[in-house]
Amino acid sequence: MKVELVVLEGNHKGRPIPLPETIFLIGRDSQCHLRPHCRLVSQLHCAIAAWAGKVRVRDLKSRNGTFVNGQRIVGEVPVEHGDKLSVGSLQFAFRVTDDGKPIGAGILNDREIGWLFESAADSDTLLNKTEVGIAIPLLTESAESKTVSAGKHLQDYVDQHKCRT
Repeated sequence: MKVELVVLEGNHKGRPIPLPETIFLIGRDSQCHLRPHCRLVSQLHCAIAAWAGKVRVRDLKSRNGTFVNGQRIVGEVPVEHGDKLSVGSLQFAFRVTDDGKPIGAGILNDREIGWLFESAADSDTLLNKTEVGIAIPLLTESAESKTVSAGKHLQDYVDQHKCRT
């Protein structure tokens, strides 16, 4: 997993800032990795942790707050590819990739999962399944006339999590 902050405004617009696979500190203190010359940024403003396939931002009790997607955060919050980070007057976007592909940004291509919407040829095996001699009805109404499919629920999930690019 590769994590970068991309500068969204100013002289360095578009410039990526690679983050280590540990903790990245933002603030005006000399121990911070990114030390902006902005009085709106606290000495120790926020920390970004990237490990185990997850990225989290923690506000370090900054005076003016740390914002993710326009919302002031309290404590620690998870972030994903494309999320926006505001620290003082600075604006960044998270670029989280794995082998060059964005991760955590929702489903990018319906064709990659389209097969899940279709009824499987062996879906009859899911009907009236018995375990330890107990019949388990999987569907309401007439189980013989229906097949088990995650299509509707999966389509709803995909629609809610599509990448808005």
